[in-house]
Amino acid sequence: MIKTKYGVYIIESLRSDDYFDGQTLHDILEMSKIESTYKWVESIDDLKRVLKLFIISKYRYLHISCHADEYGIEINGDSISNEELQKLTSAHLKDKRIFLSACKGANLDLASKLIIQNHVLSVIGTPTDLRFDKSVLFWPSFYHAISEIDNTKMKKNDIRDILRKCVDLFEIPINFYSKYLTSKDYLWRLKIRHDKPLDNRRVLAKK
Repeated sequence: MIKTKYGVYIIESLRSDDYFDGQTLHDILEMSKIESTYKWVESIDDLKRVLKLFIISKYRYLHISCHADEYGIEINGDSISNEELQKLTSAHLKDKRIFLSACKGANLDLASKLIIQNHVLSVIGTPTDLRFDKSVLFWPSFYHAISEIDNTKMKKNDIRDILRKCVDLFEIPINFYSKYLTSKDYLWRLKIRHDKPLDNRRVLAKK
């Protein structure tokens, strides 16, 4: 495993009339003295280039802000299916944690492809439509809180506990997918919802 360091690598691609929450996240992290890099991508080729820079950075966490649905993401108006995204990122995301500020981005199909095939440690984001006025507060709060305890790596239980606090505060539902160590046919899915018990169970990965 390549030694990584605490830092948030932010990739964003939205429409010109959108609120750029990735840029805002970067600005807040800078003010909080939390190391981060912000990259705006214009095309799929641009995304490929920036992913290579992410690997060079050795940052531990990749944060993607874009439009999405259950079937894929959108880069500057161009759709990338979950399968295409898996292939595009196959050499870049091993042992990384992926955070998606994207409507319905944290779905079982994408999580299965990234975790099972690309060996991503976890995929975290909302399974519903995302309110940007809340996400612009949610993500800086999460990264600030986790930076206080992350010295060498981000532990699963720490992620869970801080996500729970942020979900209760901002009422954004979160799905947290991670490896199921004893079988490649399954994932762990933790559903975190405001004022509801944690729902942590194994789920059959999508092929």
